[in-house]
Amino acid sequence: MFSDLFTFFTALPAQLSQTGDFLPESFDRGTAYLSVIGNYIENLDSTYKMVGISISLIIALLGCFFGFKLSKLFMSLTGFFTGAIIGGIVGVKFLNLSGILIALAVIICGLLLAFFAYRIYQAGIFILCFGLAFMAGASFLPFTGDIQFFLSVLIGFGIGALALKFIRPVIICTSAIVCGFSAAGLLITVCETMGIYSFSIPQTLLAIIISVLGIAVQFLTTTDKTNKKHKH
Repeated sequence: MFSDLFTFFTALPAQLSQTGDFLPESFDRGTAYLSVIGNYIENLDSTYKMVGISISLIIALLGCFFGFKLSKLFMSLTGFFTGAIIGGIVGVKFLNLSGILIALAVIICGLLLAFFAYRIYQAGIFILCFGLAFMAGASFLPFTGDIQFFLSVLIGFGIGALALKFIRPVIICTSAIVCGFSAAGLLITVCETMGIYSFSIPQTLLAIIISVLGIAVQFLTTTDKTNKKHKH
């Protein structure tokens, strides 16, 4: 999951500045700020990029195989990044903020939503699964621009609402699939960066294998605590 967020933040500026797609046109005012971030990341030394990719791969694998066990942590992280995005959009679009004020809006909104996601379990579940489903929709939908964004939001709301009723299976499946696909891409990137080209498995097939293994491991190593509470 976290690696998908990393990919989202690093890829979004380039997509916005080059095509104007992926988010509704009304958000274009934030393009300048995102482009600065994207250019900064692109100009990083290859060593730092490798460290970042490796850390992202580790987090993706943790999310894939231990997503349900680490759900509280991931709820907070997803809450923070979701709040940061909302804070940035509100600051630029509605409050006409700039510079340090936008940074403050991003940090404050991120911390507030992270706090609510951590303290209020139901809210955390919804935010976590909404974020995972939104990223999956943004990655897999064949559409672009406004259609992709709004369909991703609808998918996010649907999966988030479903998770409130079927907590364990939804968190397990969404975390394993999103993080599994992310881990597959990162694994291939790490190997290519290190000069290892022995991968003969297509990335999609590798992603499916990792995701299925992640789902199996999570179902075998976790129990549904909510059902146990209802029985007693």
